[in-house]
Amino acid sequence: MIKFENNQDFVQNFIKKPLIVNNLEIKNRLALAPLAGTSDTIFRTFSSQYGAGLVTTELVSAKGICYDPYLTKNYRYLEINPKKDSKIAIQLFGHEPYSFQKAIETILEHPILKECHIIDINMGCPVKKVVKQGAGSALMRTPELAEEIVKTARAITESHNKLLSVKFRSGWDQSQINAVNFAKRLEAVGAELITLHARTRKQMYQGKADWEIIKKVKAAVKIPVYGNGDLSDLDSIMKMYQKTGCDGFALGRAAQGNPWIFKKILEPDVKVSKQEWLDLVCSHLDQMIAKTGDEQSAIIRMRSQLAYYLRGKKNSSSLKNQLMRPKSKEEIISLLKAVEFDE
Repeated sequence: MIKFENNQDFVQNFIKKPLIVNNLEIKNRLALAPLAGTSDTIFRTFSSQYGAGLVTTELVSAKGICYDPYLTKNYRYLEINPKKDSKIAIQLFGHEPYSFQKAIETILEHPILKECHIIDINMGCPVKKVVKQGAGSALMRTPELAEEIVKTARAITESHNKLLSVKFRSGWDQSQINAVNFAKRLEAVGAELITLHARTRKQMYQGKADWEIIKKVKAAVKIPVYGNGDLSDLDSIMKMYQKTGCDGFALGRAAQGNPWIFKKILEPDVKVSKQEWLDLVCSHLDQMIAKTGDEQSAIIRMRSQLAYYLRGKKNSSSLKNQLMRPKSKEEIISLLKAVEFDE
């Protein structure tokens, strides 16, 4: 692990340095973690614009794609923008090797989706409806099945010259911390990149992330490791690196409503003006309207995102309630213009 004198040195000589994974060059060490309901193509484009070197789609069911070979239902979740995204990973979840095989083939034969750089397999989602299928973090309890899924997926990604990555957690619960052994097993059957969320499935998104497990995984494998969990700014990223020596940093909840976080890490002195904030939120709304083709549907889908954009603003609770009621774009913009902003 390289020693850095200060945060500025760390940014210039590590975070801004490309990460080379086999034949893929990722421009820096910052990644947008997959976020259900947030990391759609609109938000990923913003995150790429502000400096994220790697962005990942929302998780999509591999089995669902098998029943939707023309992607009439799933394309909205899989959609990528190769011209505007940084390096892009499409994330799949499931528990059947055959479903992954067919889903990845469908994706990599699609005229646009084949432009992705990485297929990412989710083995960390703690949500009940995913886990009860034997998918997500439930796969950490069935490592043989996880191996079979990775082996099957790698045979296809390798033939299409794409990387295969896996995201998982420290373990199922505190009595079953198996991330080190799990990582080694997946590396042995073809995983080329790991993102490790340093919480157990039982923790969900609560409690403190245990970065010690990232350190142990990093020491146990030769492939790159992204650390995930409790990253919120440059200081926390520096602390994670000093603790773990990981290769990259995946920011999740801290990026919701805050795509500027990547720019603030890369350029710590940067300030976001109210006008820049307003322009981006309005652009998000405009693009959502264009994407859905219906203003009312777009407004409903934007409500959670508007709540994220208001985090940390004065009287945010009151403003969130007010923004749940408008039925037109003009009403929303009027409320946003009234937001008090610390520049």
